[in-house]
Amino acid sequence: MRRQDHDRDEASGGGSGQVRFDTLYREQAPRLRRWLDARLQSSEDANDVVHDAFARLLGSGAREGLRQPEAFLNRIVRNLLIDRSRRVPNRTPHVPIDDANEPATRATQEDAIELAEMRERYRASVDALPPRMREVFLLHRIAGLGYKEIATQLDISIRTVEWHVGEALVRIGKDLGQ
Repeated sequence: MRRQDHDRDEASGGGSGQVRFDTLYREQAPRLRRWLDARLQSSEDANDVVHDAFARLLGSGAREGLRQPEAFLNRIVRNLLIDRSRRVPNRTPHVPIDDANEPATRATQEDAIELAEMRERYRASVDALPPRMREVFLLHRIAGLGYKEIATQLDISIRTVEWHVGEALVRIGKDLGQ
């Protein structure tokens, strides 16, 4: 983020964290996407890593006090790449929970209630998105379509799809109090 933007955000007081995050996203996401495009096999993977990085940044409690959020974001992206490289490609994405694979500790009733409340807040947040943004977000996150497929299906640009998904993540994160 440019220094004058940072100073202006700091001076503006209340709500500056969201403004600062939005500015950081708009300035850094394209740069990170280009950098990742050169390292990953597809631009879809690059988009996913960028959005995961910003979601992690949103979820971190330290984001308000960061002096160099760009550096922190770069570290998150590098960590995500390391995590991706450690995954075994042929590994099953999940292990079914049955008698043979029963978890060591069971979730408590409190955990179940907290999870149900979080799901409800998430659903309400997604439902509150503008119709087109919600449609794009759900096609990407639920239907698993790539940006190019969504753009073709909805007759919009890939850049518009990127914006809708990014903006949806920002709004959902804000609604969830991240």
